[in-house]
Amino acid sequence: MDCLIVLGARLNPQGKPGRVARMRLTHALEVWRARCPGALILITGGFGGGHAVSEAQAMADWALNWVETNWGLEMRDQLRPRLLLEEDSRNTAASARHTLPIIKELNFQSVGLVSDALHIRRACYLFRRHFRAHGIALHPFPVPGVLRHYWRKRRYLWLGKMALREGGAWLKTLARRVSGRHS
Repeated sequence: MDCLIVLGARLNPQGKPGRVARMRLTHALEVWRARCPGALILITGGFGGGHAVSEAQAMADWALNWVETNWGLEMRDQLRPRLLLEEDSRNTAASARHTLPIIKELNFQSVGLVSDALHIRRACYLFRRHFRAHGIALHPFPVPGVLRHYWRKRRYLWLGKMALREGGAWLKTLARRVSGRHS
């Protein structure tokens, strides 16, 4: 695998990666270390929410700190040059559009896609629509335990909001597909 693409997620009010973003990053880092240590990690996510930092930059900073704390300075130094940022995307469809030129420029043929289990199917659908025509193989790496975590913590409102948001995003994606507008 040439690259792991980690999809951005909203930052918390302090401009730091929230729980979902941290779970995505931790999973991506574990996959990177165990399965493809030579791969690059492309983190997506633009500016929003009034933050001075992009989702991608905040997530990259968090990942470097996490690796240093958990795996040491040497691993952090191995990770740093392997991080790429895509900071123009505000949603999954834009991430698919904006990462394609980067992947093509680097001549990558096989990429992993990291997101949470609720989101990975739609993300794969959108990325495959862009990548397939260019012969780029896409391998999903869903983050385990996101839904279980919220269920165990009795964060039912958050679970409901996540499900409604993802359901609405699917409807928007399919409506665009039917109308012929590409996202």
